[in-house]
Amino acid sequence: MSRPSAISLIVRSHKALLADADDRPSTEAERLRAAAADLTRLLFDVRAGRVNAFELNEPARMRVVISSD
Repeated sequence: MSRPSAISLIVRSHKALLADADDRPSTEAERLRAAAADLTRLLFDVRAGRVNAFELNEPARMRVVISSD
């Protein structure tokens, strides 16, 4: 996957987690918000080129490998 596509995927996943958190009980909502915070850190690392492969667990499990440009 290209770096811009990976960034877009992370952003979409982040938005989905936060949207789901609004409709969940507090314990589950807190877990989803923590996962969204992890995605924020991942986003910065991917954008900076420090990460070239990662796994997403929410909303579906997938492994992403960023292709060299």
